[in-house]
This record gives sequence, structure tokens and C-alpha cells, in this order.
Amino acid sequence: MIGSAPAKRRPYAVRPLFRFEILLVLPVGHRLRSKRFVDAHELADETLITYPVPENRIDLIREVLTPAGIHLQRRTAELTVAVLQLVASRRGIAALPNWGVKSYVDHDYVLAKRIGRTGLWSELHATTTKALGSKPFLDDFVGIVRGTAQSGLAGIQLL
Repeated sequence: MIGSAPAKRRPYAVRPLFRFEILLVLPVGHRLRSKRFVDAHELADETLITYPVPENRIDLIREVLTPAGIHLQRRTAELTVAVLQLVASRRGIAALPNWGVKSYVDHDYVLAKRIGRTGLWSELHATTTKALGSKPFLDDFVGIVRGTAQSGLAGIQLL
């Protein structure tokens, strides 16, 4: 499985892949368009568009909004392109990986802003059972994922 940093669980082998910045995605012309970065308190009246996952799995909510005491109205969509369409049509904002929104920002479909002065960062890891974790093919798989990510995804940092 490829996902965010897992909790420490003994029966699993975890291989780090890469680190990436999560950006706040806004519609073109949004009131925060001229900001270099956006703080939690500036989002208080927004609707947050996310994937349909529990709130504790959404970095923006867990790491930024909840500690600031801010609870946003939430709307969900299952596909990144649907999230971006909702943002572009001014139905809310989103927080997505820099590499997932780059082409949409480059084509002026949406805007992206840093979350906080130093940004909101997350990590991807490959997680499998300990039995499979020692197999040579897993080393190859992790190497391919890391190499492909490094050459094809802008703004990531290998772990």
C-alpha cells in the first residue's frame, strides 16, 4: 500500500518514498489571491472540498485547522479533477499535493498558495507485511517509484 506516514505498527514493513508540500487551492480571483501564504484564521468562512475520508486523515484539518480551533463546512468529491472543478467554479477551496495541481495552476485554472509561512508538508511511504518487506522485488518497486517520482513530479523531496 502507498499512503501517508503510517502509525508505528509492528507487523508492517515501511519504506519511505518522498515528501511533498500540500497547497491550498483557490479559484482564480479569490479574495486571498494576492497572499504569499495563507494562515488558518483566513479560512474561517470557507467550504473545504476533500476526498471522502475521515477528517483525521486530512492534513489541513488535523495539522492546521483543528489546532487553530477552526471547523470548516466540508464537501466531498472522489476524484482530483472533480475537486478541482468544484474549486474552479467557486464552490470551495481544497488542499492538495503540489505535484497534483501543478498543471492546473500553470494553465490558470486555479490558484495555489502555501499553507502557513513554512508550508504544510506530508510524506508518502510504501507499507507492506514484514514477510513481503524483505523480498528483493520490494526494493526494486520502491526504487522505481522513487526514481519515477523524482524525475516526473515537481517539488518533491526524496526521503
